[in-house]
Order: sequence, then structure tokens, then C-alpha cells
Amino acid sequence: MVRYDVSAHSITGAIVGGAPAFYAWQPSTWPAAPATWDPALIVTIRRIFEESMLNEIGNVIADAGGDLQHRGHVVAIGLLCALDAISSYGYGRKNGKQIPPFIRAHFPGDYRPHAKRLLKLYRHAMVHSWNLFAAAILPGFDPVTNDGVVLCFGLLNLRDALSKGVEDYLAKLATSRTLQTATLTRYRQLRNSSKA
Repeated sequence: MVRYDVSAHSITGAIVGGAPAFYAWQPSTWPAAPATWDPALIVTIRRIFEESMLNEIGNVIADAGGDLQHRGHVVAIGLLCALDAISSYGYGRKNGKQIPPFIRAHFPGDYRPHAKRLLKLYRHAMVHSWNLFAAAILPGFDPVTNDGVVLCFGLLNLRDALSKGVEDYLAKLATSRTLQTATLTRYRQLRNSSKA
């Protein structure tokens, strides 16, 4: 979550011209990782996903007034990076290779057959090259289509699919020992690696 500091000091203590500064909710300030799985951790994980990622992306979409035609790259990259970060909790940090298993396990059914293509054609292409070369994204709620050559969907549809994927993941986290172990490990790694 981005927090606004009206004292005009950045996280390092530097003055930033008297304007409000912002800083992300740093892992060093997250609650300590429990020694063993604790269901209360789901509340913290939900806050991290919602406040630090999904709500921030939602703010950009709202600020655009619903017109994503000339903001699509920024929103798409934000969504794909959020997908990468979120999927790493339950499926490990694997340079994006954890994304297809997350999509197949938690996304709505129309995305599942395209899990590998979402990684390569969308996440890798957008994050590393800022463009799509063999796929398409429309600015709205357009459903997933595949004409045998080009995979396409709406950006707002992807946002909704990611939100549904997060809800499904968190619901399964309550009972899946495998997800609990992986999530606790990733949370502990992030919490312990933070210096700021």
C-alpha cells in the first residue's frame, strides 16, 4: 500500500520539497512471520495483495476515468507484475514460471488453457519489451478469444480475472497445506530480506 507522509520526509528522511511524500508498505514493517502456519497470516497476505497492488492499479484505472485506450500499457504492466508477485507466494519465485500454475489453479476457466501463452506473449513481452507482438489486449471487459493465431482479451477483464484468482487462492490457502507452506516461506523470505 502506498502511504502518504504529510511531514514531507521520504522513507530515508530526506526532505522532498514540502510536498507530501509517499512510500510503499515495506516488508520490514509487516508483522513477523509465524514459526508455523497461522491462519491469521491470510489477513496480512490479503492486505498486501489488495492495498499494495490491486487497489493501487484500481486507482490508476479510476483516475483514467474508465478510458484505458492511452493508459493500457501502464495498467497492463502493473497487472502482469502484480500477477508475478502474487503467484510467487503460493508457487515460488521462478522468474515468472510460477504464473501458469497459478492461472491454471485460480483464474476463471477461460484463461486456464492459455496460461503458458499469458506468461510468454503478455507478461514477458510487456514487461521486457513494452509491447505485444503476437497477442492483443483491448481496453475494456472483452472476453478471452483465440482465433488460432492471436490470443486477445480486455484489460478490465484481466483485472477482474486477477481479482478472482486472488480470492480463489486465498480461499484455498485456508485449507491447502502445500499453499500454506509455500506462502509462509515466501512471506518469510520477503519479510527477512527487507532492509528499509
